[in-house]
Amino acid sequence: MDLYQYYFYENADQRTRDWFLAGSPFPIIGIIICYLALVYYIVPRYMRNREAYQLKTFMGFYNLFQVLYCVFLITNLVKAGWRPYFFYRCVETDYSDNPKALLMVETTWYLLMIKLFELLETVLFVLRKKQNQVTLLHVYHHISTFVIAYIYVKYIGGSMLTFSIVANCVVHIIMYSYYFMSAYDVPLFKFLVAKYKKYITTIQLVQFCLMMANNLLGLNPNCNVSRPFLAMYIPNILILTYLFYDFYKKSYSKSKAANKVKQ
Repeated sequence: MDLYQYYFYENADQRTRDWFLAGSPFPIIGIIICYLALVYYIVPRYMRNREAYQLKTFMGFYNLFQVLYCVFLITNLVKAGWRPYFFYRCVETDYSDNPKALLMVETTWYLLMIKLFELLETVLFVLRKKQNQVTLLHVYHHISTFVIAYIYVKYIGGSMLTFSIVANCVVHIIMYSYYFMSAYDVPLFKFLVAKYKKYITTIQLVQFCLMMANNLLGLNPNCNVSRPFLAMYIPNILILTYLFYDFYKKSYSKSKAANKVKQ
């Protein structure tokens, strides 16, 4: 119990210890277990003899909400002092109660909330009977980003590592804008979706490369950023890069083969 108390409370950011979902790890673990039970057992059983839900209107609002929320996160970080040089320059976390430092750590909590909300996406796949989209890539990606967001708000609360939040938000603005357009039968939307579909995964892969560079720069011995976090996050980025590249390779190969057959 002494070790638990030290690592999860005494060694954590004292400003966030009483915030919702930022304290004990057990609620986080419980949410993940419920998430897995829902998408692999409960909802599939519920949908077994039912027609797929369309949820078109809900999905449209959801995608638009994601875009606006990501703009909100970036705006908050910029107000809190985030600048592009966070990518390469050593910027350590300000653990004080300075208004900008508090806004920075508050934004990491907002990140945790949206990552919690994003777990709903997998449930929606099952409700729409798109179980084939509940892949290892999808499930691992959502669980890992949720856990990372928890660690951000509990321990990191700022620093140069917030570059990853900004990069992820930029990618999500592009990605959810694409999803929003793909849901509507508008000629301009259809043209853009068809033209730029394959670039979505490419943009995600570029994001992972930039995140990796940022994290490696954080290993500078003269830079006081969380080494345990980097030791966990860098392998996670490598795993996601592999899974996304494997998805891209398989999808692009199928698309290329299909085009050859048509010709």
